[in-house]
Amino acid sequence: MTCRSCNAPLVWIKSRAGKAIPCDPAVLSVVTDEGDVVRGRVSHFATCPQAAQHRKPKQPALFPEEPT
Repeated sequence: MTCRSCNAPLVWIKSRAGKAIPCDPAVLSVVTDEGDVVRGRVSHFATCPQAAQHRKPKQPALFPEEPT
């Protein structure tokens, strides 16, 4: 599958919460601050030049703060 905005190849990963996350296909190794090496993929939202057009608009606060 490819991104419908930039046509880059995608791999879909399911989060622990069950949501599908579009990711770049390359598997990277990263060293954590604790010195552990972990492998994973980068979310395509972090690399897509048109990612902003796919974000949902922010919902207004239910209880906006009163001006002071």
